[in-house]
Amino acid sequence: MANRRRNPPPEAGTTTTTASSSKRSRSKGNWVLALFALPFAGVGIGTLLLAVLPTLYDWTRMQTWQPVDATLVSAQLHTSRSKNSDTYSVTASYRFQVAGQEAWGRRVAINESADNLGDFQQQLGARLERAQRSGQTVRAWVNPSDVSDSVIDRSLRWGLLAFWMLFVLLFGGFGVGMLAYVWHARKKAGVQHTEAETRPWLARPEWAQNQIRSHKRLEVWVAWGFATVWNLLAWPMAIAGAPKMLRTENYPALGATALFVLVGLGLLVWAVRATLDARRYGEVRLHLDPFPGSIGGHVGATMPLKMPYQAGMHFDVTLSCLLHYQTRSAGKSGSESRESVVWQAEGVAQVAPHADGLVLSFRFSVPSGLPQSQEVDTEYHAWRVQIESADPALPFARSFDVPVYATKETSDRIAADAAQHPRLQQMRDALVDEVSDLEPIPGGVRLYQPYGRLWRHKLIWLGMGGAFLGFGVMAGRMGAPALFPLVFGGLGGAMLVWGFYALCNSLRVQLDRDGLHTQRRLLGLMLAWHRVPARDIARLALKESYSSQTGTRHVTFFRVQVVLKSGKAITVADSLRGREAAEQLLASLASSTGYKR
Repeated sequence: MANRRRNPPPEAGTTTTTASSSKRSRSKGNWVLALFALPFAGVGIGTLLLAVLPTLYDWTRMQTWQPVDATLVSAQLHTSRSKNSDTYSVTASYRFQVAGQEAWGRRVAINESADNLGDFQQQLGARLERAQRSGQTVRAWVNPSDVSDSVIDRSLRWGLLAFWMLFVLLFGGFGVGMLAYVWHARKKAGVQHTEAETRPWLARPEWAQNQIRSHKRLEVWVAWGFATVWNLLAWPMAIAGAPKMLRTENYPALGATALFVLVGLGLLVWAVRATLDARRYGEVRLHLDPFPGSIGGHVGATMPLKMPYQAGMHFDVTLSCLLHYQTRSAGKSGSESRESVVWQAEGVAQVAPHADGLVLSFRFSVPSGLPQSQEVDTEYHAWRVQIESADPALPFARSFDVPVYATKETSDRIAADAAQHPRLQQMRDALVDEVSDLEPIPGGVRLYQPYGRLWRHKLIWLGMGGAFLGFGVMAGRMGAPALFPLVFGGLGGAMLVWGFYALCNSLRVQLDRDGLHTQRRLLGLMLAWHRVPARDIARLALKESYSSQTGTRHVTFFRVQVVLKSGKAITVADSLRGREAAEQLLASLASSTGYKR
């Protein structure tokens, strides 16, 4: 695998000398993070306590109030105009009879502040003004325990509630989550361990006993968190907006709303499936051999698994060294956490029967000079093991963050190298075959990449793009600030365009001793073509296209290019999943055509 470095690895002997300064730096960073998180937490908690909960409380108690016929004395729709938008509010005074006594009221709706979300205020104001002019009575609701407590419209505004919940969940969730992280880091920093100064893996409770848990529990929490937040936004918006969209025959917006709700249902399915999967296999733990994993030596492990053993079972294993870092986008004040692959190796585990199921074992040789595991910070390195069943009928997948340090130790009990398993060649052949048809011809090859290759991956772009676009459209129609429809709508539109192109293009290539001829079509229509004589071709090369991350699993996609002597590069194969499969296709093309790599 190719290595990509952003930081030099820490030397093994510097752990003790840098420990105190590292702790001081982390302590200062934690205080900065806490101060940064407080305003976000304050906005979210304040919106919850001052807007959401009082509204729900009033709506609940008003459901038991008694209806009365009220006569309007005054009613008026107020418009407050500003440079960017107009806001509306309704005021009214009315009188009514309760038990033969006359009473007065002024409350019009549950929420009395001005806003421009939807047309609730305009419709209510127009209705009350018409009733007041014509002398008609209106239905009001009175608290039987206190006749001075009354309201005309006791309906709950789901759109307004969803708008508030955006602040509660996004701002409050971010702020409270950041504060919880700081608190956890503070408690963790207070734990002192004498031996851990020279053996830092013992300072991590999740590693110290060499019984390393997978990320499955975290995945379950994240899945339910995303599903809850998304559906709390999607369903109120759909309930509030769908009737008006049907009334006005705004079918594009209705379709986008339906797609937004469907994504929410998909997230719920993900959460339920993750929960069932976690319960099916129980707490899966990894036992390293050697412990910790060794740079310049071996990273190996065994893993008991509670499932019936069958001959021919295969489990794919990926060992990755990752760099976690923060990026700052242009024009944005915040930062985003990212991961990049520094080094990666793929292999297949050995499977053997065990007392109550089976046991997996694997071992990789790790070259010297790679970064060690580091404590969580704004930028740090981590090592991850991903184990996945190769049988589609057995949906098992787990990932583990493991300690790897420059100890140069080797495994005592695991002899077989996972990277040398004979099944790997079959896997690479299958990865190439799923995206391309290769036909040998005299002096070269013909290669065809059909429409819809890797269609499952591309459908994700269409689904997410439709959901983001739908959210942007709904936010705009409900009167949200222009930033919401611009950002979400623009991002969703870009995702839809990319997903459509990725699904609907094909590539036909002929590469031989006469040169190169390519045709790329979009739904059968010629999009681009190249014809290059052999004398202009310099070499064949690999180019990384993009990386995708599903949970904790990283997959890098590559493309094969013909590099011309002018420096221009022409793609002759794309959508190749993993460097090994891409290298195999590159070697095959070079061998069949005689062009150098």
